[in-house]
Order: sequence, then structure tokens, then C-alpha cells
Amino acid sequence: MFFHKSKPSIKENADRNLMLEVYVVRDKMAAQRKLIASFREVDELTKAQLSVQAGLFDFLHREARIRQVSGELVAQIAAAHLEENQ
Repeated sequence: MFFHKSKPSIKENADRNLMLEVYVVRDKMAAQRKLIASFREVDELTKAQLSVQAGLFDFLHREARIRQVSGELVAQIAAAHLEENQ
């Protein structure tokens, strides 16, 4: 009773890191798409990099859905992300 400490939530920390990674990958993918749209001709390497980013985003997004990341956590991360980018 006297030695009861609250345990750190491993799932919550892992979910937070996962959602941060989702937003980082999404931003990279958006930047690459914007860059590709500005070019007349795009080389195969750039297209492949965009495909890798899209695949990584899909994987991370699916992982977040499987882990059932809480809506509150998603809202917190989204708000922090919007605050950073303004």
C-alpha cells in the first residue's frame, strides 16, 4: 500500500510515438508530392521514393488502427501538430 507507484503506460507511450511518426511520414509524403507536381518530368527514383513514403504511411496508419489508438490521443497529437505548423 505504501509502495504503490503508478506504472508508466507503455501502450500510451508507444501509441504516442506511432502517431508522431504517422504525422512525420505524412508531411514528408505531402512535400514530395508537391515537389513532383512542380516538375514537368519526374525520374524513376523520385517516383520510387514517393511510393515508399506512401507505403510506409499506409503501414503506420493500419498499425494505428489495429492498435486502436484512442481518439483523445489522436486529437492531442493533431492539435500539437497544427500548432507547430502555424
